Amino acid sequence: MGSVPRIGIIGGGASGSLVAVNLMREARHPVEIVLVDDTGEFGPGVPYRTTNPEHRLNVPAARMSAFDDDRDHFLNWMRKIDPGTGGDAYPSRGIYGQYLKELLESAEAGRQSGVNLNRVHGRVIEVKPSGEGAVLVLDESRTTDGSSRLTVDHVVIATGPIAGADPVPVPESLVEKGIYVPNAWDEAAVSPARSDRSVLVIGTGLTMVDAVLTLTSDAEGPDIRAVSRSGLAPKAHLRGLTMVKRPDLRLEGRPPRIQDLMAAFTSEFARATREGGGWRDAVDSLRLITGEVWRQLPTGDKLWFLENLNRIWEVHRYRMAPENGHRFDQLLASGRLEVSATRIGAIEDAGEKARVTLIGKPVTGTDRPGEVTEVAEFDRIIAACGAGTDVSRDSPAPIPALIAAGHLRPDDINLGLDVDPDGAAIDLSGKRSETFSVLGSLRRGVEWETIGVIELRWQSAAIADRLLKDLPRA
Repeated sequence: MGSVPRIGIIGGGASGSLVAVNLMREARHPVEIVLVDDTGEFGPGVPYRTTNPEHRLNVPAARMSAFDDDRDHFLNWMRKIDPGTGGDAYPSRGIYGQYLKELLESAEAGRQSGVNLNRVHGRVIEVKPSGEGAVLVLDESRTTDGSSRLTVDHVVIATGPIAGADPVPVPESLVEKGIYVPNAWDEAAVSPARSDRSVLVIGTGLTMVDAVLTLTSDAEGPDIRAVSRSGLAPKAHLRGLTMVKRPDLRLEGRPPRIQDLMAAFTSEFARATREGGGWRDAVDSLRLITGEVWRQLPTGDKLWFLENLNRIWEVHRYRMAPENGHRFDQLLASGRLEVSATRIGAIEDAGEKARVTLIGKPVTGTDRPGEVTEVAEFDRIIAACGAGTDVSRDSPAPIPALIAAGHLRPDDINLGLDVDPDGAAIDLSGKRSETFSVLGSLRRGVEWETIGVIELRWQSAAIADRLLKDLPRA
């Protein structure tokens, strides 16, 4: 008999914790799970640690179960807190974070003998493949239990979204003074801006919406300008659940093209309209096939989509909760919030403010040709730039070193890592890895639809099932 198999999971947020939960639920023989997280807050990832009740889920409660075989699991859990919770409710993300935390605790309490979970509060800075496993090297200065090297049989990479880079160089002095906030999810850094007079938010996605809701929670507060190259802000959900139906994609034996996905959307839009729905139903239905079709698309088709349709798709796909959409519209109408198609030319230190060069299109109806350059000063700048777009450059340790060594390889558009449908990583030679598995946002370039709980629940279950079958037993 060999030693007990040891599975190391890098990242203790939603994706990593769901792998651990599925391992503990399904394991029928001894296994040790090592869950490593830099924050030490196991279960909820960054989006679900918010304390602001206005930071709501952007998917209704009926579709947020952690388990594919129990679709009402979260809704039933919510009804223990609030019996009146409907399937189309959008609870706060903080509440969902508590759900994830309790899932981990419940799975640990119900695990079979010999199945153990070891929570490690630390940051993995290097992974050294060794024989049939690997050694996780932790930053000693940030490890609470004194352990700096952990030997495991398999590594699950669940590090979450890659942070986006600043749009232009930012003076370090602005960061040190707190005038430039590089992470819009840093509530402690964002909160002081509620007493400012003027705030610039860079980015116009859902993270921007969170920042705006935080800054405008009081009647008094700053005027906010949110900018991005597109100037497009998320659409809002309507009350009630969308009518989701798997699209019928007729390929007649040929590989899919991006035109096939566009045609499927058009067909679903027509169907939903006939049945009393609209584009929201079509967008949510397309999610059921996007992953498998995207995986087969030519690289050129993926790049064309990213260049021409991605932002339009995102604002329709990643929607605000109805309550948030209503307040967002009120803020726009009042003039307290402005959203514009503007890019950043430069950011400079202006003492107690930041001086920003803004480059945008002229207002419709004016006779000013070309782009318009404006220089404005703001009390605070908050970066809500979204995920990074270059896995080799932007991803955190230990991923770049593993790519450089050939143990992992970027996907064909360099958004994330190449991976098989069951989560096994692909190395530089194109060989399926026996040592590494990947889930969550790092699979975006391969499957596109991969960051939502709906995808995480089946990805985590598939990885857990494969590892329990493939790893040697003690």
